Amino acid sequence: PAAGGAAGGETKAVRSIRVDLDRVDKLVNMVGELVITHAMIAQQTEHLHADQHPELANGLAELSHHIRDLQESVMAMRAQPVKSVFARLPRLVRELAMMTNKKIRLEMSGENTEIDKTVIEQLGDPLTHMIRNSCDHGIESPEDRAAVGKQPEGLIHVSADQRGGRIVIEITDDGRGINREKVMKKALEKKLIAPDATLSNEEIDNLIFLPGFSTADTVSNISGRGVGMDVVRQNIQSLGGRVHIQSRPGQGSSFILTLPLTLAVLDGMVLKVGEQSYIIPLANIVESLRPETDQINIVANQSQLLRIRGEYVPLVYLHRVFQVANGIDDPTKALVIIVELEDGSKMGLVVDEIVGQQQVVIKSLEENFDPIRGVGAATILGNGRVSLILDVAGIKHIAEHEIQRPALPAAQRNAPAPLRASA
Repeated sequence: PAAGGAAGGETKAVRSIRVDLDRVDKLVNMVGELVITHAMIAQQTEHLHADQHPELANGLAELSHHIRDLQESVMAMRAQPVKSVFARLPRLVRELAMMTNKKIRLEMSGENTEIDKTVIEQLGDPLTHMIRNSCDHGIESPEDRAAVGKQPEGLIHVSADQRGGRIVIEITDDGRGINREKVMKKALEKKLIAPDATLSNEEIDNLIFLPGFSTADTVSNISGRGVGMDVVRQNIQSLGGRVHIQSRPGQGSSFILTLPLTLAVLDGMVLKVGEQSYIIPLANIVESLRPETDQINIVANQSQLLRIRGEYVPLVYLHRVFQVANGIDDPTKALVIIVELEDGSKMGLVVDEIVGQQQVVIKSLEENFDPIRGVGAATILGNGRVSLILDVAGIKHIAEHEIQRPALPAAQRNAPAPLRASA
């Protein structure tokens, strides 16, 4: 019986095996190719009527279901809990508290939230920079905290949570918040903004992400070298994510990282502009609509704004951004895709039509070609053609800095009165 018990114990003990990551990556690529091949077969057979070929239609539907399950299973093999990154933070906070003579408590939640291994590997640096920032600039000294009626011990809370197809990581402190007056002064000193610039609170907060920016008065081991928050934004954007700041003067700040679950596949919306097809990640899309004429307003620089539920959203024509011929110029005859950017602002992309929603395999452009502004990656559609996956932040930059505004058509010169700048 003892031998049998030992054998039973051994059977229970072996619950996992070590597999080289290259093998898992190869498997991910093969599943990606399978997704593309399935899309090709589906496109070749879409003209066939389901009632004439019921077995083929059922087989394709079942194959699609199995491929998605297979894809999710393979991605789960690459997933790891974020606690492997969070585990380094308590020691970092203790060391920073000693160096700055502050009392700081760290709280963590959601450590078991799983994320793709490649994303986890690149999370370490951004988290370290933000914890350093919170300890040095955010949390006040015990004396300063006591003077404003706070507990002497500062609190930093780090949380991870899965929302839809993305991971949200928040780093929140109960410190002094961002000193906007000091940030503006430093930005003017370093000539990072024009002397006559008038910025909103949100725009001032985002100045801390500019390269070379620092509000530290002296250079130390912790800060003042001008390397930090720009690295955070760079790293997070290279992962297809975004950083958002919420700061309350005297109460504290929150840095919110939004990251994709995986870098291998994404759910996207396929759009048609002229003869070209583009893909926008579903995570960026808020809604789509065909606007009425009275919803379009022209502002002084001849750009157009879409009025929707009391909010004004700038319109950007994709055929102008990518110089595609035969794109529709009238938004009331085209479609507008409202997308959200990393800073929470919105933009309306004018496209000819929406082809449909599709799960696509991400192929890196940087590995195979060169980085292109406005384009995040590429994929292969069911018809075998390469389609570009758009980067909405890059498109906004092109629209603001590189596109010449066309002269307004005669019909639009008598459009509703231009909005005032304050609107």
